[in-house]
Amino acid sequence: MLAGLSCSDLFLGRYGSQYHQVLAQPIGRKLALLVGINQYQDLGKKTKLKGCLTDLELQKELLVHRFGVHPDDIVILKDQQATLANIETAFAAHLIEQARPQDSVIFHFSGFGCLVDHGNPMAPEEVEPTPSTVLIPFDGYRGDSKGESLLDPVLWPDQLSHWFASLNTQQSLCVLDAGFTYPGEALLGNLRVRSLPAFFQTANLLSADEQQEKLLNPSPRRPIHPELILAASQPLQTALEAQMRDFSAGLFTYALTQQLWQITASTKLSVSFHRLVPEVEAEVGRVQQPIFRGSGNGNTLPVDGLSFGEGADGVVTDLKDNGGIVSMWLGGVLPHITESYEATTCFKVVPHHTPVASVQPGQGNGSALSTPALSRDQSKDLFIHLDSHQGCEGIGHCSQEGQLHPGQKIQEAFRVMSKTVTLNVALGAQLNRIERVDATSAFSDMANIHPVNAGEQNADCLFTQVSLSSPAIVNSVASEPLAEEETETSPSPPTQYGLFSQGGEELTDTRVEAGEAIKTAVNQLYDTLKLLLARKSLALSVNDFSSRIGATVVLEAVAADKTLPLSRQSTVRAPWPLRENPATLSTFEKQGEIVQLSKGQHIQYRIQNYSDLPLYWLVLGMDNHTQFFTIYSPEALLAVPDTETTSQDTVAPGASLTVPATMNDYIVREPTGLATTYVILSRFPFVKGLAAIASQVRQSVSNTAPVVVRLPSPLEVTQQVLQDLHEGSLRTAEQMGIATDSHWVLDVEQWATFQFTHEVI
Repeated sequence: MLAGLSCSDLFLGRYGSQYHQVLAQPIGRKLALLVGINQYQDLGKKTKLKGCLTDLELQKELLVHRFGVHPDDIVILKDQQATLANIETAFAAHLIEQARPQDSVIFHFSGFGCLVDHGNPMAPEEVEPTPSTVLIPFDGYRGDSKGESLLDPVLWPDQLSHWFASLNTQQSLCVLDAGFTYPGEALLGNLRVRSLPAFFQTANLLSADEQQEKLLNPSPRRPIHPELILAASQPLQTALEAQMRDFSAGLFTYALTQQLWQITASTKLSVSFHRLVPEVEAEVGRVQQPIFRGSGNGNTLPVDGLSFGEGADGVVTDLKDNGGIVSMWLGGVLPHITESYEATTCFKVVPHHTPVASVQPGQGNGSALSTPALSRDQSKDLFIHLDSHQGCEGIGHCSQEGQLHPGQKIQEAFRVMSKTVTLNVALGAQLNRIERVDATSAFSDMANIHPVNAGEQNADCLFTQVSLSSPAIVNSVASEPLAEEETETSPSPPTQYGLFSQGGEELTDTRVEAGEAIKTAVNQLYDTLKLLLARKSLALSVNDFSSRIGATVVLEAVAADKTLPLSRQSTVRAPWPLRENPATLSTFEKQGEIVQLSKGQHIQYRIQNYSDLPLYWLVLGMDNHTQFFTIYSPEALLAVPDTETTSQDTVAPGASLTVPATMNDYIVREPTGLATTYVILSRFPFVKGLAAIASQVRQSVSNTAPVVVRLPSPLEVTQQVLQDLHEGSLRTAEQMGIATDSHWVLDVEQWATFQFTHEVI
């Protein structure tokens, strides 16, 4: 089953409705078995995982509160409970024996995976043995009397497939957040690896006959695999887990559950998966690529009769003091945004039926100078104000007592964030004690730059050393090896200091000269660190999942005066109907892949306004973590006065606008690697933001490109853009009683930020 997963099989358009079929069946039970293992029996503390139990919590809250699974129909096996015998027993008793044709079955596994070299004992004898992927239960790794490591027992792919084949239902889903190829270290950059070293000696594994005896009798008329498989990585890759501020979680599981909190009956799974892939790839590059495999009737249309309702950012889990104390689960919010939440962040309680506004696009007065209407009706809406939070768990209070109930969904209304954003820099374990002390001292002189220990705390990037001969670093943090892995190492070659993503990929042009003192190296990287801080600040404004501005943005390729859509994002919570043709999904969206652009290719962004008022726009981006830019005519920027202006370009209601305005003006250039673009829309002008951009354009002599204008000091620009969004939200925030003097307060009805990630090849 696992070996059959490959990128070439990612025809998500074909299977886009099947996740709906599995998780949103309006009739029948939904049965789930969730398995997570942080601490293994004989591996010890050195190699334990940290995020697998969090994965189970993320999945459980999603299944119960988003897809209506009864808590009694979810069986959870944690750590020592998750032996192979217990997993098999639970699968048989809870899933196989209880599932009926109209029921749905979900199996989730988070833990270690591994490659073994002698093949699967379930394979036919005539098949030449090849390395096989296996899942490791709690008791699957142990030592013998001679001190050698053994894999016994393990969960073979064919064994898991036969379990699924024994189900009496077509609605089955398998989610695997485990890796199989060991990259040589227990940590990859600042991320923990969910795979063990490959076993190249025959371990005391069960024979084929013994394995066959353990299998439940499959029906020959049933397929030997689940209807849907969602896996964290390809078979020859690893899976990684990240350390957040308050907890650890699998990168894949967190991204998957966050996207599924937002999904609606009309949302294609391919589109959600298309958003998920770059989230993971932005952290780790090509080391981990989530994949999807399905089999079914090929129906590409959404299934009728599903009770998804609106997407949600969380749910009310408990009430005390008649609503005076509200417990919330915030699993539908992007993790970096959840971490940024300050007290008084406000959520709207989702009503059972949300009416569609009667005003259609283009029916407003069309004036760019008009004041946006305050569409929020406080007399009807119910709000929860956040008091504190840890991880996905929040505590708040309700604006009206006695009207709230556990299980009600919530959506972001006002995002309250600190105006001081901090960039966390992980110090690689290759740095010795003196180097760490010196680097920490150098970072302490930099505003809003905070050093942390790699593998212990959340980080935005990694500072470490790399060999002169190495083009990049991947296994950038010292491993915590098993005893048998410890070997003598040869003297290290000459090294350079540099910056890397938290997944260990080198950031372009960040190496300093060999032989530089570490304090000097840190100081030379200060400008790049400020670029990364600017990018983090801008990423905190991303809210296409919660915005109530009616807009769609499409990334298009331009060739021979024709356009081809590559990626599309929309604000689905706007009170105006969104009309999109599912047939226009791009190839990348259908296959759930990140958009790839060739150097020299012409692209543009098409902004469509389907709301009732004009929208001001701004486009900012960052090339492969190195250079910030804006897409705006330099001539227009030079004409922007230093004082307030109302002559900025807008997108009229019911109209569309392309950025840049003329075809073939935006050409994809080096460097290769991932690039991120932010399209920001607002009901109010970007007074301070454009003035900051214009000031840098006037001072720069290197802006020779017709539309892609480099920004030498982007941190100032991003701060001013956030200030513009804040000032556009002041009136409604004050009406809600939210203090606006010490934090940024952003109203989701006043702005939308879309984030597009593409890879330059």
